[in-house]
Amino acid sequence: MKFNDPNLTKEQREIRNQNINSRWSQLYSVSKESGDSAISYLFTTNAGGAVAVLAYLGSVSGKDGSFISAKLALISFFIGLLFVGFYKAYMVHDHENLFESYMKSVKDYYDCKICWSELTNSDIANTGNSKYPYIFGYLSFASLVFGCISGAYGLF
Repeated sequence: MKFNDPNLTKEQREIRNQNINSRWSQLYSVSKESGDSAISYLFTTNAGGAVAVLAYLGSVSGKDGSFISAKLALISFFIGLLFVGFYKAYMVHDHENLFESYMKSVKDYYDCKICWSELTNSDIANTGNSKYPYIFGYLSFASLVFGCISGAYGLF
C-alpha cells in the first residue's frame, strides 16, 4: 500500500511512521558511530605507529638477522593496520550509503512513488552481504600472525 492509499488506517500510518523514524535513527547512529570510530582509529594508529617506529629505531644496534626479522614484523604490522583502515573506510561509506538510500526510499514512499513493501524490500536489498569486510579483516589478521611469527623468529 502506498502512503496515500485510502484503505490505510490512521493506526497503520502511525505504525509505519514510527518504523521509518526508528530506522532513520538507527541508520544515523550507525553512520555517526562509524565516522567517530574511524577518526579515533586514525589518531590512535598513527600515534602508536610513530611511537613503535621510534622505539624500534632506538633499540636496534646492529644489522644482523634479527634486524631483518624485526623489519619484516614491522612491515607486516603496518600492512595489517592498512587493512584495518580499509575495513573502517569501507564500513563508513557503506553505512552512509545505507542511510542515503533509505532516506530516498522514504521520500519516494511519502511522495507515493513506491508502496510500503517496496520500501522495506529496498532497505533489505541495500543491506546486502558484502564480502569486503571479511576480506579486509582476515588479511589484517594474517598480517598480524605473520608479524608475530617474524618477530618471534628474530628472537631465537
